[in-house]
Order: sequence, then C-alpha cells, then structure tokens
Amino acid sequence: MILNALDEVLFWEDIEALKQFTKENSRKFYPHDYENYQKNAKKFFRTIIPSKAEFIRRLETYADIGQPIWISGRNELSDDIDAEAMVKAISVSSKISNGKEKAARASKWRENNPSFWNFYTDNILHQQENKILELTVGAGGGTTAVMQKMTEQDYYMGVDIDFVCAKNADALAKYYNINGLGIATSLWKLPFEDCMFTSVCCNAGLEECREIPTIIKEAYRVLKPGGKIVLRCLNTNKIQSYPRFEEYGFSEEEMIFWLKQIRMFASIESVEELLTHYGFKLFKKMTDERLGSILVFEK
Repeated sequence: MILNALDEVLFWEDIEALKQFTKENSRKFYPHDYENYQKNAKKFFRTIIPSKAEFIRRLETYADIGQPIWISGRNELSDDIDAEAMVKAISVSSKISNGKEKAARASKWRENNPSFWNFYTDNILHQQENKILELTVGAGGGTTAVMQKMTEQDYYMGVDIDFVCAKNADALAKYYNINGLGIATSLWKLPFEDCMFTSVCCNAGLEECREIPTIIKEAYRVLKPGGKIVLRCLNTNKIQSYPRFEEYGFSEEEMIFWLKQIRMFASIESVEELLTHYGFKLFKKMTDERLGSILVFEK
C-alpha cells in the first residue's frame, strides 16, 4: 500500500491505524467517489490529530526518531505486492500498449519546451555507452525523455517503491526497443554495487519522498567517478503544498520549516546544498520559470 509520505511521518508510531483506515476508505470510495474519499480522510485525521499542537508533536517525533525504512508494509525496502497489483503489473503496466500510451502522453507536455528536455537527456546520455539509473519512475514522464534517445549501447534501470509504477519502465523499454527495465525497491538502500552507473537521474520525484539526504547519499555511492547526477527540481512555489498543513492552519513559512525538519524539503536550493554536502560538484544548471531547474552535478 502506497501512502503519502507526510501521512507516514504523522503516523510513524501508529502506522497500522492509518493503513487500516486507508484500505477501508479506498474500498468504499476510490476512485468512483473521490469527494467522499477526501472528506472521509479529513474526518479521520481530525479525529486522530485534533489540533495543530498534536500535528507538531508528531512532526517533532519523526524528526527525532524517523528512519529511512519503508513502514507501510511487511518489507523494509519496498511496498508489498498484493494479488491486484501483481495482476495489474503483468497484464497492464508492463505491456507495450501501456508504453505507447505513456510515450504519447509525455510527448505532448514536452513538445512546448524541447530545449529544456534536451538539456535533461543530453546530460544523462553524456557518453557513448551509458548505464542509467532513474530514481522514481512514476508515470514515466522523465523515462520517455531518456529512452527515446537511447541506443543499443545504453542500459537503463528504473527504481520505484511502487511495483506497478516500476513496471511502467518495462512497458516503455518494450515500446522504444531499448535495454531497460524497472524494479520495485527502496531509494534509501539501493540494491546495486558501488560505482555502477554513469548517470543517475530523477524527474521531480524527490518532492514525494521521505529522508531525501539518504537518497542523495545512495545516489553518490552507486555513481561512477566522473558520472553525472541529473535532477529536475520544481520551483519553490510549485513544490507539493501538502494540504494537510493547510488544513491545520500552517503558513507557507511554517510548512517549509517543518519539511526541512523532517527531511522532506526538496527545493532547488536545498537539493543543491545536499549534493554539495555529499561530494558532488556543480557541472551545469538550467532554469525555466514554469518547469523548475535541472541540476547537473558531477562525482
């Protein structure tokens, strides 16, 4: 079960209550009645977390004891795969037809900014033979940008904690007929050897993650010396606003403060600081008012 990262933080010590509620709420309302799905979730949160003070107490608890482990299932490194997810991943997500659909959708929102996306892919595919690791495959928007420029000498590996999302990479690899696949695993403890990849990339996926410093540290470990990490980061005003903060009366400044405390703030500036802290050196940077910035750092 994939839960919102902030909700995991708030229920760090009683995650089973959140899991049980989310499962039941989804069964009743999702996706056919999204309005009541949201309304019921707000009611649940207000019952368990009745005040801003209690909200803050839970943030403080996570800031002190939170760890880079997956707690929404029995495994610490990836989400559990239930029967429904298995069937969907095999029969839908990994099929070439899904790759065709994802590629067509992504090409539409890339076509108005070709120079921005060319900058992204050209820095990922920066040598003749590339071994690429993508963090957070998601719906495959960044994946399509990379795969459509790959050659038979390049190899791609996509990781996502969600098994179904990881299989989007398989579908796109089939569609583009390139060497690539996706696996479900944690970004905090990547199952790869040291210095294995020539490029590590992520298309605005860090904003949805907990324990961002650990992710950056792992990216450094698996990247070859001279390799590049290429990250698209959203502008601060486009970072996911997390309605939970708004519902409890937090200002934008307070929200940013607490996202930093719980290691979930992924602004351009904060990611740059983390990359520098863990040993990366700034190589290039491109900024777009609407799309954010692409940071290219070298190991």
